[in-house]
Amino acid sequence: MSPKVPRAYLEARRAEIMKAAYQCFVEKGFHNTTMQDIYRATGLSPGAVYNYFPSKEDIVIAAVKEFNDWSRSSLESLISKNPYESLINFLRFWLSYIKQIDIIKSFSVQLDYYSAATRNSGIREAVLKNQDATHVKLVELIKQNQQAGVFNPKLDPLAIARAIMSMLFGLAIHKSLDPEVDVDAFGQVCEAMIQGTFSIPPEKRRKTSQLLSKLHTVEEEYLDRRSRL
Repeated sequence: MSPKVPRAYLEARRAEIMKAAYQCFVEKGFHNTTMQDIYRATGLSPGAVYNYFPSKEDIVIAAVKEFNDWSRSSLESLISKNPYESLINFLRFWLSYIKQIDIIKSFSVQLDYYSAATRNSGIREAVLKNQDATHVKLVELIKQNQQAGVFNPKLDPLAIARAIMSMLFGLAIHKSLDPEVDVDAFGQVCEAMIQGTFSIPPEKRRKTSQLLSKLHTVEEEYLDRRSRL
């Protein structure tokens, strides 16, 4: 009878393989990385790696799940008794995360995962499960804000959650392409949209529009008179 391997050892070896695979994905891209590359990076035999992950897809699915667990626990730690404060904390947490990580390397791998998800049903299911888990917690916060009169209750909570996550996802793409993107300025715009200070109040907007219309009319009359001289 073979001796029982401690769970801690198994988890450490599994994490070691995932880390090595991630470095391969960063350097060569997910699609160009082979299992042979991962074997070499780990220094393990094919059989040893196969016992944990039979394919690249299995490594990605495990990585997506790991990120999902971390994302969900992070969100839960930000929730307070004030739903609006919790939502702002959530937004600032992700903005801070985007500023701190090596976004070019990290997000290039994430984009590879999304690309693979369009062709691989297993990875697609894992990515969607990750999104759904985040949306569930975010929707709860949005519903609480709607009940508190902060958000328009006529808007679909899931649609609001998708809009918020899309803004953050879009920022990560811009930041990965241009490290000079001002994350703080982006965050101010996002908070203004959530706080309702992004646009000019309707009444003031109408007055501004009427003023611009009058100025345009005066300018046209001036140019018309000038053309007749």
